Amino acid sequence: MSGPGKPLPDPDDPLTAPFWSASKESKLVVQKCGSCGYLRWPPGTLCPECQSVDADWVEIDATGELYSYATYHRALDKAFADDIPYTVGLVQLDSGPRMLGTVLNSIDELAIGSRVRGVFDPVAPDVTMVRWEQVSGD
Repeated sequence: MSGPGKPLPDPDDPLTAPFWSASKESKLVVQKCGSCGYLRWPPGTLCPECQSVDADWVEIDATGELYSYATYHRALDKAFADDIPYTVGLVQLDSGPRMLGTVLNSIDELAIGSRVRGVFDPVAPDVTMVRWEQVSGD
């Protein structure tokens, strides 16, 4: 789901740059509150638990459980028309936060509660997307 003409995130955005830098190295990172230790995604300037502005980025395992998903049969942006149908999943990460991302499996293979792992997909020189793949046998 990448290619010419598709919108891409800004890897230099100060709020998300550490995420994009880590994903280029096939690492999954999230913010960790420096005051209460809460792991959060998406990143923010304040901790939603204690309102602290102190945060660091920590590496976590790119594994979790498929919490929910939706399959798109119509492109809301014409840049994605060739990708139809595609599935976006909400993954409950083993480390705590939930993360959205494209699911690589076909809709016929998916099951809520199944184990998934992150797959790092370099879509541009500065952007590596995290996709999700159901792990067979779990």
